[in-house]
Amino acid sequence: MFSPSNSDPEEDGPEPVPGQPPIKHILNSLDYALQPIVDVGTGVVYGYEAQIRNCIRTGASSTDDLLNQAHAQGFLPHLETALLRKAATKFMALRTAKGTKLFFKLDGRGLGENEDPRMNMDAILVEYGLQKSQVCLECSGRHQETLSDVSHHALSDLRQSGFMIALDDFGRGSSELRLLHDMSPEYVRIDRFFLSGIDSDPRKKLFVTTVANLAHVLGARVIAECIETEREFRACRDAGCDLVQGYFIAKPSAAPGSAKLFYDHIRAETPNGKRKEEQCRIRNELLQLPTVQFDSSMNDLLDLFVHNQDASIIPVLDANQEPRGIIHERDLKAYLYAGGPDDEDAKAALDFPLRSFVRACPIADIDSNADMLLVTFASSINSDGIIITQNFRYTGFLSATSLLKIIHEKRLQEAQDQNPLTGLPGNGAVSRFISKSACTTASDRHICYIDFDNFKPFNDTYGYRQGDRAIILFSELLQKHVTGNNSFHGHIGGDDFMAGFLTGDQMEIATRMRALRRAFRTDVESFYQPEHREQGFMRAQDRYGTMRDFPLLQCSISILTLPKGVPASTGLITEELGQLKGAAKATENGIALKTLAA
Repeated sequence: MFSPSNSDPEEDGPEPVPGQPPIKHILNSLDYALQPIVDVGTGVVYGYEAQIRNCIRTGASSTDDLLNQAHAQGFLPHLETALLRKAATKFMALRTAKGTKLFFKLDGRGLGENEDPRMNMDAILVEYGLQKSQVCLECSGRHQETLSDVSHHALSDLRQSGFMIALDDFGRGSSELRLLHDMSPEYVRIDRFFLSGIDSDPRKKLFVTTVANLAHVLGARVIAECIETEREFRACRDAGCDLVQGYFIAKPSAAPGSAKLFYDHIRAETPNGKRKEEQCRIRNELLQLPTVQFDSSMNDLLDLFVHNQDASIIPVLDANQEPRGIIHERDLKAYLYAGGPDDEDAKAALDFPLRSFVRACPIADIDSNADMLLVTFASSINSDGIIITQNFRYTGFLSATSLLKIIHEKRLQEAQDQNPLTGLPGNGAVSRFISKSACTTASDRHICYIDFDNFKPFNDTYGYRQGDRAIILFSELLQKHVTGNNSFHGHIGGDDFMAGFLTGDQMEIATRMRALRRAFRTDVESFYQPEHREQGFMRAQDRYGTMRDFPLLQCSISILTLPKGVPASTGLITEELGQLKGAAKATENGIALKTLAA
């Protein structure tokens, strides 16, 4: 229980019971720290999460303990209302608060019951000059079993009135998928369990990627919290998370003067030429539909449809120009035209809140890969297209027809750039990857040149068809061993291949390359006659016409590492790989490593 106190009673809350401190005393003991929530692509601060500090001064061991005791003693609604005032005060003291959002944790137990003051939180926002779209209520599924139907409806009413909703600690409980469906939140915050060590746990990365895809289909953004290392950050970015938060970005701070507008150390690298071309293609296909504000009247909406006869859908935006969903013309027809022109119900429909017709729509950023846009669209049901944003603000609408056109053009370009034998990216793609590796200095980069040993005598003895089979076999193994968003594999031509990694440790890369080399050595033996397999070599002419013994097919691998912060020219990379090629063939294990000096 809370420690006794002789403080004055709180005028805005219920009468304290004997031995229970009033809300004013609790608030005086507490403080709020604000932790930035940052755009994963630009490093720009998107919002701040208000985190309670000094709970121990109230007699509670933690924030959860504080709220549990308040709930047990019957004054949780008044406490949470007072806490919102305190959080808003701290938020408005930030010089960087303008244009950002306040994320406020709402316990939610008993919400909407017994004249709950939390249902009037919009009045508090007016006092502080905040709009409801600037405040995101973070709701956890931890108390889902105690929430009544009244509480669910109350939360829905808060969202309908304009508050943003975040589903907190997603993945912790067993009912989050149901909440994601029923609540239609604007944000999904992934539980820390799935983010800790995500860079080295493929199952966790698969889970986060799947949740991110699902959230985008439902029109929600994904927040990765408690990010503590650069590797975790990069893995979350690759998995499709939109926003990040944690000690790697910035620690929570109670000092308003420490706030920044952006954090440069997490800004994404400049897209290469191919990605820029794809972004331009997406931008050129965007439809500039008329939009309507979330708090507009029904008459405003009808006027838009009347003056835009070709528009069948209208994107709905909040005051910050962020999309809240779409309104479809067919939904309005079924409601407005149900009665005759003199029908009182039909007239009353004009006063019905516009927001009641807003439906979720798939959403993606302008920087999204075209293939991911296709996955997002294909996973949605009865969707007309995808809302496209830039820095989370509405940019345009990508129709299904335009998306298919973009994918078709991309496939044609990829086909032109593929090696005809293996289907792997060809010389053009290899050159682009080397150029990107040369100028991308945010992390260690590793370029691997691979070529076969003793391929000519094998080809001469067994014929070109069998030689092509060996090349195809290696290409399939290469694709299995070199995977991930920050990796690359290509076919230069003949028996020469390229693999690359924009992140990772050199020893880790070398281990993967050794595994690839062993797999090829084992699998290619089946291409030889039994006598050659038993001998472990074959007799054939060398390039000078002399008969000699040649070992069975194997490959040599040169690994050149470009350290973090060290730029290089494409000419230097090519020269260094050429020298390493000879060193790799001269070593017993067939692999040569080198780290480029600063």
